Amino acid sequence: MHKRGLAIAALALLALGLHAQRQTSAGSALVVVIPPEARVQPQQVPLEFKVSADGASDVVSQTTSVAAWVRALPNHPIRLTMQLVHLEGSGGLLSAAALRWTSVAPRSTGGGREASCTTGAFAAGAAQDLVAGWQRSGSLECAVTWQLADPRSLPPGRYTGLVEFAVAPR
Repeated sequence: MHKRGLAIAALALLALGLHAQRQTSAGSALVVVIPPEARVQPQQVPLEFKVSADGASDVVSQTTSVAAWVRALPNHPIRLTMQLVHLEGSGGLLSAAALRWTSVAPRSTGGGREASCTTGAFAAGAAQDLVAGWQRSGSLECAVTWQLADPRSLPPGRYTGLVEFAVAPR
């Protein structure tokens, strides 16, 4: 009986040893989650134009630099938009179609090098894409020139507006 007890005790110790060995051989992993992130500067641009009676002192265009930085997930395109909040003058509110823009990219990094700044005209109430083809993380600056589409058709006076920007990975 004594031999049998020793054998059982030896098997128990062996089982504990095997169990302990399994625990020490377990692995672990570190998972780092980096969420998408985006910034645009400035977030708004006030516009100011002047239409003179004789056209001699018109100020019908305005240029501003808009810079965006984005860290996006793979295969998630990036969208930089602008929206005309309002455009008004001495005669009241103007249609969004009274304003158009052109833009060029003086600086870019990473995936921003593959993107291009756009040209177009505003549509009522709709956000417009300021950038096309931005697919990967990086930065992009657009030098945007806003221009009154047909200043000679407007009554003389001061015209003001506001454009807001938003940037996000899609």
